[in-house]
Amino acid sequence: MSLAASISIKDTLVLLDGQYSGVATGIVQGSYALWLGSGISRDRVIGLDGVLAKLIEFLRGKVTANADCGYRVALNKIIDMAAPDATERAQIDFNVPSDQWACIKAILGRLWGQYSAVLSVELPDEPLDYLLWDGLDFTATFAAQQADAEHLAVGMLALEGTVTDLATANWDGLLEAAMKELGYDETFYRITVTGEDLRNPAAAAKLYKFHGCALRAIAEEGTYRPLLIARSAQITGWNADNRFTIVRDQLHALVQAKRTLMIGMSAQDENIKHLFAKVNQQNGWKWTDPPTPIVFSADKIGDDQRDLLIVVYGQQEYEAHRDDICNEARLQAYAKPLLLALVLYVLAAKLEVLANDVHAPNLDAAARTAISTGIKVLRDRVADAGNGDRLGLARAIAAVLARARHQLQDGTSAAGVQRYFPLDDQPAHLMQGKPALKSSGQREAAVALGLVGLEEAAAWTSSVDDPEDPRSGALRLTSSGASARVFLAANDDNITNLLDCGAFDEGDSDAVVICSGRVAERQQRSPSGDRRDGSLGPRYIALGPMLSEAADLDDLRDRFRGEVGL
Repeated sequence: MSLAASISIKDTLVLLDGQYSGVATGIVQGSYALWLGSGISRDRVIGLDGVLAKLIEFLRGKVTANADCGYRVALNKIIDMAAPDATERAQIDFNVPSDQWACIKAILGRLWGQYSAVLSVELPDEPLDYLLWDGLDFTATFAAQQADAEHLAVGMLALEGTVTDLATANWDGLLEAAMKELGYDETFYRITVTGEDLRNPAAAAKLYKFHGCALRAIAEEGTYRPLLIARSAQITGWNADNRFTIVRDQLHALVQAKRTLMIGMSAQDENIKHLFAKVNQQNGWKWTDPPTPIVFSADKIGDDQRDLLIVVYGQQEYEAHRDDICNEARLQAYAKPLLLALVLYVLAAKLEVLANDVHAPNLDAAARTAISTGIKVLRDRVADAGNGDRLGLARAIAAVLARARHQLQDGTSAAGVQRYFPLDDQPAHLMQGKPALKSSGQREAAVALGLVGLEEAAAWTSSVDDPEDPRSGALRLTSSGASARVFLAANDDNITNLLDCGAFDEGDSDAVVICSGRVAERQQRSPSGDRRDGSLGPRYIALGPMLSEAADLDDLRDRFRGEVGL
């Protein structure tokens, strides 16, 4: 198995911290546009419940005994594209459902990279888009697709304001489905198929769907169905199609204005090469410009990707530095580990900015660096814990952050998954010194997380509870003899709100409440059995005053451990 396919999220973070730190910083600062191809939807395309499986079964179900049956001819042509061997051929029986063929997974796996060729297969007397529209039962298939980890990660990066320009050859609705799952609707993206779409109301991020949009085609079939670019001939003709002139101009400008990170895209389509070919003609990027202008999520640089690098940087420059250029351009992690690692990297970078801005007069640069290290410890623990279930990890990141942020900012802890609550809707460098963040409590909360990370393994281990449980906190700390739910609250009023909504109560001795400001003395409303038995109830930590008073980092850590009391 290739490194890009087998790499863990944690090892991807090692790449982002090391060799590709410039790329990671560029993402954090909003310097890159994401160019997304079919690879980010691979599991939704080739799985046994995917669209390719549905297409094969559609054709199989219409095959007749007639040797000249058009459906039989079409299905055989598609199967031939997968080049089955003799054993696999023997396993294919048009008289039984295709999901019972022993070789079906292998067949589907080989076809996914030939998507446009598959959809180019014609049926006699049927429209050219027959397989796309009727064979895939387009309106049912694409109206309600379930997002995968990649699409949720892209959505979180967009909501965090670090990725505001996306271009994709995919016409599926998976990015929109992810945004809906995160609690927003598709208007968060300005979805752009033609120039007229650019005249729609402003949105937080632009999503160029330059091969068409499935959801628009379903909603406005007469306008957008003809704009679906799926077959090989359509891809070839796109570059000269006047309907897309304005979008092509916008994409040319995007390639010039922002660096490119291609994920799940081989760059094999001629129209993509044409888009990038104009860059070098217009005093474009140099391969030595830091951070790297063109980066591919790839195990190795393929021929089509080399062609793109040549047209961007120029043949003479490429010939002189081809090995260096290709090494710089190859980030060996595929979509799932890379995008999830980028989400964790961005969140940690934002927390570091917040922690560094906190008012703590006696914490020097070394102390603040140590707190940043603690934040990275927690980041890496999340990466390790979620590597086995990456869709689950994407959902957990969104849900845990949403609950913690709502508790911190609003003092609420509703049942179920709440709307994603970004740390900030601007890139990390624009958060530095931001006046609106001074009273938000986020700076102190970020320090608290850094302190938790610094004590990881030595004093406790950290984990999260069920983020759908309204009584779960930002995280759980467990030592050899005790366990505690940790809640973050921006101020004392929010602590009262958390008590009122039942996130914890005065009898909960397993609750640690870290307040960014001062904590008022609380009069217990009605003594509980636990209190009468002598238990201590929640521990309230006034972190803001602690930061002001701490003599140095060691003093701060001692006070913090003592107040947590595990």
